[in-house]
This record gives sequence, structure tokens and C-alpha cells, in this order.
Amino acid sequence: MRKGLVIAVAAGFLLGSCKDKKMENVFAPDDDVEEDSVEAFVGDTLHLFEETEPPAAVDELFDDFLFNFIDDARFQGQRIVYPLPCTDGEEETSLTRQDWPDFDHFKNQELLTVIYEREHDLVLSKDTSMQSVAVEWIDLSHSMVEKFHFNRVNDKWMLTNIDKKRREDMPNGDFLNFYARFITDSVYQREALADPVKVILTSEDGEEEPQEEQVNADEWFEMRESIPLPEDALVNVDYGQASISQNRKILLLQGLSNGMQMKFTFTKNGDDWKLMEIEY
Repeated sequence: MRKGLVIAVAAGFLLGSCKDKKMENVFAPDDDVEEDSVEAFVGDTLHLFEETEPPAAVDELFDDFLFNFIDDARFQGQRIVYPLPCTDGEEETSLTRQDWPDFDHFKNQELLTVIYEREHDLVLSKDTSMQSVAVEWIDLSHSMVEKFHFNRVNDKWMLTNIDKKRREDMPNGDFLNFYARFITDSVYQREALADPVKVILTSEDGEEEPQEEQVNADEWFEMRESIPLPEDALVNVDYGQASISQNRKILLLQGLSNGMQMKFTFTKNGDDWKLMEIEY
């Protein structure tokens, strides 16, 4: 693979914040403020945060809601049903507002993932009629997965309950167990690379033909230094995409504050998962 393409892939991912924002914080004030209007700007801003109701647009797409939920503590506090039911196996408890900080895994989160199998399932993220979406907090160092269930309540997205399950009992459990080892064990990771791995580099506007190259294991590890594959936890959005095949999974990385996306395609042959393709 040409070294220039390796650099382009890595640099492009790291500098993705220069692209147009994919999700927008509806509470964020405009940056373009004239010096002689600072007082008016401050007044408008204070008035904005005094409002009890956010703009209705935040509830159209779940992705827009989730960005605000993660980014704005005040907004987050308005969108949790208390007492919040929490199920852990046979045990059922509830969380109070005072308990929530210990369960808020989303603070300072900058990257989400979507695990899926079929390309057309991605259109679910653009479906404004969806009534329920779950966000999985997958701690890669533990066997338990926390699943945060969001539902529309009176046309507003609300966090309504949390349940915990063992990773191996999840529909993607086999892949998640593989990924937990893949991301932490460099020797195992090398063995889990296709020979070679295909890299597809697409243009931002989609007008140019994609560039296709191949990388060997050494080139992959050179790229890997600049690709922020989650190492501690996956925050996976479950829109209801199919989870039927246990032999093919696509891991989509997407930045919260920009249009940055990167896809990793894994396939399983026998007992062995392998990284087959990267698309950026």
C-alpha cells in the first residue's frame, strides 16, 4: 500500500472535525457575534437556558437527541424518567436522580459505534417515526453489558429503563468477545487480519472514484496508531438493525460532533474472525 494513502486515512480521520457537523447541539449559541452586541447576546443566551422546553427539532432524529443528551447535562436531566427502572438478571431496582451520576457513562463521550450486518439497515438512523432505540454500554474489560432504553413519551425521547445482560447472551455476543480480545492483544490482532486487508478511501463529496488499496499487517499497525478504535468500551446504538448472521459484522465508528465515519468489516470462517475491509 502507498504510504501516502496510509497517512491520508489516518489524517483524514483525526481531522474529521473540519467537515460539516453531522449532529448539532440545539442549545449551542451562534459563534458569529458582533462586539457591539455582546450584551444582547448574553441576554438571549440566558433567556435560552431559562426555557423549560427545548426546540422540537431535537426529537425528530434520535441521533440529534442523543448528541444533546450526551453534550448537555441540563437537557439530560430533563429526559430521564425517575425512578428509573434497572434490571440486573433477576434483580429489579430503581435509580433516583441522586443515583444517576454513577450510571452516567456518556460524559465526555466523543465516539459512537453501530454494529450491523446489512447496509440498508443504516437507514433506520434517519427514520423519524421510530419509537424506541437502545444504546449499549459495552465495557470491554467486563462480561456485563448495560443497555439504556430510550422511548418516545408524548413525542419526546426519554430514557425509560436500563437492563444488564451478560455479553455472551447478547445477539452480537460472539463478535463482542472477539473484539474485546482483538483490541487489547496485538499478537492476536495480527493473526485476525486478512492477508491483505482491503482499504477503500472515498472522497468527501462522493464525486471521485473510491481509491482501493491493500495493506499487510505491518501497514495496518502503522495505521492503527492514528485510528481511534475504542479500547475500553463500545457505545453501540441499536436502532433495531438485524442481528441474524454470526459470520459477518460491520463496525461503524462515527464522531458525535462531525460527519466523520469509518467502517470495519469482519467475517468469521469456522471459529476465527478476521478484519477484511476498512472504508473511510
